[in-house]
Amino acid sequence: MTLHQGYNLVTEPVADTDSEMASLEFFRKLAADEEVSTPVTVTGLEDLLYNAEEDERGKILSTLRQTLRSSRSLGSMDAVQFLIDGQLVDDVEFRVRVEGSDGGVYLDLGQLFVEEPKPLTATHAVARK
Repeated sequence: MTLHQGYNLVTEPVADTDSEMASLEFFRKLAADEEVSTPVTVTGLEDLLYNAEEDERGKILSTLRQTLRSSRSLGSMDAVQFLIDGQLVDDVEFRVRVEGSDGGVYLDLGQLFVEEPKPLTATHAVARK
């Protein structure tokens, strides 16, 4: 499987990338319109959301979605690989199931993108820019 243009949500790496960074660093660079070398692997997005207060997750996703949309750091042909430690779930809406200390938790990662991610396999989905 190969990395596609746009945002690749994967539970297993589909490509070796030249750079890797934590999700917080990635979104900080985008917010500051700093250069991001692509293709890039971004880790820890599920941890960033899981560790947030449950009633704040929607607001955080909205802020991150706006950062993705408004940043000039990424071009339309660039590829980002979000490596997720969890299970991709595409039912009524696209979510990721992660295991926490209190059992399984569903995170609405589909809300992060303008267009809901399209599953390619059970371990790989792609959202357009």
